[in-house]
Amino acid sequence: MTGQSWWHDGAIYHIYPRSFHDTNGDGLGDLRGITGKLPYLQDLGVEAIWMGPVFPSPQVDNGYDISDYCDIDPLFGTLADMDELLEAAHGRGIRVLLDLVFNHTSDQHPWFVSSREDPRGPCGDWYIWRDAPPEGGLPNNWRGFFSLPAWTWCPRRGQYYLHLFAAQQPDLNWENPAVRDALAGVARFWLDRGVAGFRMDVINLISKRQGLPSLPPGESPGGYFIDGPEVLPWLREFRQAISRGRQNGGEILLVGETPGISPEAARAYTGGGPEDRALDMVLLFDHLAVDHGPGGRWDPRPLRISALRQVTARWQEVLQEPSWPSLYLSNHDQPRVVSRFGDPREFRYESATALATAFYLQRGTPIIYQGDEIAMANYPLTSPGELQDIESINALEALCAGGMDRASAFERVRHEARDNGRTPFQWSPEEQAGFTRGEAWFPPNPDYPRWNAQVQGAEGARGSVLAFFRRLLALRRECEVLRRGGFSLFPVDEESPLFGFSRDLAPCRDPGGERAQSGERFQSGQGPQSGQGPEGAVIWVNLSGSQEELPSGAGGDLAGEGATLALGNYSAPGERGVLRPWEARVYLRGPRGGAS
Repeated sequence: MTGQSWWHDGAIYHIYPRSFHDTNGDGLGDLRGITGKLPYLQDLGVEAIWMGPVFPSPQVDNGYDISDYCDIDPLFGTLADMDELLEAAHGRGIRVLLDLVFNHTSDQHPWFVSSREDPRGPCGDWYIWRDAPPEGGLPNNWRGFFSLPAWTWCPRRGQYYLHLFAAQQPDLNWENPAVRDALAGVARFWLDRGVAGFRMDVINLISKRQGLPSLPPGESPGGYFIDGPEVLPWLREFRQAISRGRQNGGEILLVGETPGISPEAARAYTGGGPEDRALDMVLLFDHLAVDHGPGGRWDPRPLRISALRQVTARWQEVLQEPSWPSLYLSNHDQPRVVSRFGDPREFRYESATALATAFYLQRGTPIIYQGDEIAMANYPLTSPGELQDIESINALEALCAGGMDRASAFERVRHEARDNGRTPFQWSPEEQAGFTRGEAWFPPNPDYPRWNAQVQGAEGARGSVLAFFRRLLALRRECEVLRRGGFSLFPVDEESPLFGFSRDLAPCRDPGGERAQSGERFQSGQGPQSGQGPEGAVIWVNLSGSQEELPSGAGGDLAGEGATLALGNYSAPGERGVLRPWEARVYLRGPRGGAS
C-alpha cells in the first residue's frame, strides 16, 4: 500500500450504547458502562470503538433523531462522562469514533423549530420545504426508508418538509452553506475533545437532485436522493473544514454509511489521497441483501452462498488501492448474523467462528458488532406487540395494508427486525444477563445463561466464540499478509458452500489458472515487501452443516508443502482435503510459514 493508517491494521468494535452496559440501574446502557468495559475490549484486541448516537434526542428512532449535536443525552450520562471515557480509552490505546447523523435532525432541534416558526429567519431554509402542488397531493412521489411517504405537512409554516426517515426526522438542506458550516463546527467540537473520527449515518443521501422531481415508475432513487450530484464535493469540503486549525493532531477517520451504493460509486467516495478523498471507508450493503427476495428486506429467502461469493469478489475487485473496504457482518440495523447466515441451534460455535473467519480476514478493516464475538442470536419474537423498532413496526403495517394477513406479515418482519440486534449485551448468567441491576429496556435473549461473555471468557472454556475472536484478531494483528496482502477468491462449483481465498504480499495470481472457467471474479493487490512473517495465507471455510471436499488445485491443496495451520475452529486437526461442518482453516505459507 502507498499509505498507512491505523485503521488498516486495527479492528473496530461497534457499540449500541443503550444495550451495552448499564451502571445506574435504569435499564439503559450508559457511557460509564462503556468505560467500565474497556478492559474487555482491550483483551478482545480492537483498535477503536464506534458508538451509536449518545446526543440529546426524543428517541423516536433510538437516538438517530438528534436535538443537540454538542451535548450528551442524560439517558447516557454527561459531557464529563464522555471526557472520562475518552481519557480512559486513550490510556488503553483505543480510539473513539462517534456516530454523526447529518442527513437529518430531530424535529425538536432548535434549528428546525426556528425554521418552522420563522421562514425568513436565520434557519428558514436549513431544511427542505416545498409548497403544496396546485393540483393537490404531495410535492413528489418519494417514499422514505420507513415505509411511508417522504413528506409531512406543517400547518404552522403552511408547507411540506422532506424526511427520508420518520416524520420526526426532517432532512437538512445541504445546499445552504450555513448548514454545512454548522455541521463542520459540530465535528470540530468533538475532534477537539479527543474523538478520532466519525461514522456518518446515511451520508450518501445528503444531496438531492435539483428540482426534486418524482421518480419515474420502477426507477431506482439513485441520483435522485441516493448519491446525488453534490455529495462528493460537499464531503471533500467537509473534510477540509474539519481538518483546518485542529487543536489535536492525528488522522481523522471518516466512515460513511451509504445505502444503495454501487461498488463503482464506493470507489469514487474512497479514492484519491488522504487530503482529497471524500471518505476513508464506506459501509457496504450488497452482502446483506443476498438473502432477500424480490420484495426486498421484508421478503427473506434462504442464503445463497454463490451470491455471497460473487458480492465479495466484486467489492474486493473494485475497491483496490487506494480504496479500502470495510468488513462487517451485522450491525444495529440488522438481525444477528449467526441466526441469519449461520446455524444457531446445532452449530452455533462453529458457524459463528466460520463466518468471522470468512469475512474478517479479507482485505479491509473488520468492524465487529457487539455480541457477535459471543454468538448472540436473534431474539425469539412471538408477537407484534414485542416490536419496539419504528422501522419494523411500520413495515408490519405496510405489509398488512398491502393485503397480507397479520400472521404472515409478522413472520416476515420478525426475522429481519432491527430489535433482533439491539437486545442487551449478555455479560453473565446472572439475572438480566449482567447488563443491568434494574429491568432492561428490552428483555435479554432467554439463551443468555449459556451464551454470555463470562462463560465464554472462562479459562479453558470449550466452544468459546470469544476465545476464537481473540485468536483471530491477534493473528491478523501479527501477520502483515492478513492486514496488507492482496485478495484472490478461489473458484468453486456454483452450488458449493465453500468459501476460499488467498492473501498475498506479492501480486496475486489467478489460483490454478481457472479464472476463465469460473463464474467468480478476482482481485489482485500488492502489499509492502517487508520480509516479516509469512508471505501468503490461504483461508478455507465451509458455510454449511455438511462435510465438504476441497477442490483439487486452486488452493484446494491448502497452500502446498510447508504450509502451517495457524488457526482453526475445531479442537483437533481434520483430514487435509476435507472440511467438517462449518469448519474454518487458516494456513500461512512462505519462508517463515507460521505466524510472525
